[in-house]
Amino acid sequence: MKTIKFAAALLLAAQAAWALRVPPGAVEARLLLPGGAVVTAELALTPEQHARGLMGRKELPAGRGMLFVFDGPGTRHFWMKNTLIDLDMVFLDGDLKVLRVFHRVPRSSPETPEAEVARVSGRASLVLELPAGYARAHGLRPGVRLGVSFPPPPKKKDGGR
Repeated sequence: MKTIKFAAALLLAAQAAWALRVPPGAVEARLLLPGGAVVTAELALTPEQHARGLMGRKELPAGRGMLFVFDGPGTRHFWMKNTLIDLDMVFLDGDLKVLRVFHRVPRSSPETPEAEVARVSGRASLVLELPAGYARAHGLRPGVRLGVSFPPPPKKKDGGR
């Protein structure tokens, strides 16, 4: 019985290390890239947010991105239908170490034939989407580790009082 409890405790500890700890209420992360550049990334935390991603958006300014946070490591599949901007996609482990970078993943539209829609896959706990060209310009490559902080969530309006 002790062996089972010990194994379960090890598994829980390992799972905790696999995922980034996002503070409750956080909607953005600030990621420190090599060389000191900072990206403010919108957080995609739920399956619904993961599915929607950046679909339908017409721009992603420099210094902005989207960080997909998953419960742990796994093979992540991204299908870029209705993603109207070219992106760099950075696959990360739970410690924010770059595992793989897909450069200039092409955009698509509702009219793009299914066979021509870009797809990328790889193992990751987190995936960072950036404007195309940003990853290379800021030294993102396998083995590099990013820093992270979370700005306080925006204050809720009090109904006009």
